[in-house]
Amino acid sequence: MSTDSRGYWREELALIALLLLFFIGIVALSYHLPFDARLFPIVIGSAGILLTLGIAIEQMRGRGARDASMEDDDDAAAKADWPRYATALLAAPAFGLMFWLLGFIVASLAAMLLIPVLMGYANRCQLVVTALLTVAILALIGPYLLNVELPHGLVGDWLIDKLALRAG
Repeated sequence: MSTDSRGYWREELALIALLLLFFIGIVALSYHLPFDARLFPIVIGSAGILLTLGIAIEQMRGRGARDASMEDDDDAAAKADWPRYATALLAAPAFGLMFWLLGFIVASLAAMLLIPVLMGYANRCQLVVTALLTVAILALIGPYLLNVELPHGLVGDWLIDKLALRAG
């Protein structure tokens, strides 16, 4: 999980234990449900248990091999400071608010363009291309292939109604 030499093994172990308990709880609480209703929680919970155990095994095996020489000078995680932590904490609520107000496309583009830059990743050209392609593909797949309308947000709906752009 961590690539720096600060030694976050206690936090990693606590996170692994918490995730393992969470997925075991999902599987355990789904056994009293009818078969159709318990299929999804059992599949997801079992996959989560296996992935968590895999991560735990990898962390245990990799702990002996880790040393300070593995640290990368260009790694943004090794140079984490308060703006990176603030971005990590506030990203989800800010995305939810933007999604509600401005809709899928604007919120997704803003998140994909701003969050990596605020967290210290420098390859902006790759970020822009990835963000534009991802949002464009999802904007095409949702309405046309899956027949799911993407939310426009409060402001987008207001503009559509105000400018009479809605079909029908």
